[in-house]
Amino acid sequence: MSTGTTTAEAKATATVVYDLTVVGAAVLVSLVAALVWGFGREALGTSAGGLLAVANWLALRWLVGRLLGVRRGGGGRRTVLLALLFAAKIAVLVGAVWALIRWGALDPLPLAFGYSALVVGLIGAALLWGRGGAAGGADA
Repeated sequence: MSTGTTTAEAKATATVVYDLTVVGAAVLVSLVAALVWGFGREALGTSAGGLLAVANWLALRWLVGRLLGVRRGGGGRRTVLLALLFAAKIAVLVGAVWALIRWGALDPLPLAFGYSALVVGLIGAALLWGRGGAAGGADA
């Protein structure tokens, strides 16, 4: 008997909650920055950090999903390509932060505050919606 959803659809639905929570956390920290610092460069830096957090989360989720989906013994080239993309993602993230601080003249503290939306969003999603995921057993 089928429930009407495939495994891929179930995985996609499970990550939507995390996606939305990270986006919500980015919006929340941007609003907090606007309330604390006003609508100046600090709020812009926080928003830029939140945008980087969301982009990093989506790239990380996509890459890790592909890396975990590679079959043993059959995905040598694909695994190497995905690992190189993973390293490139980190290099792009570091480069984006450097460019925002250097040429965007943004302060590192608001940028880091905005980027903390990634951690806040993932922990928030796990605490709020992750409770129903464990069905019991030895590792629950």
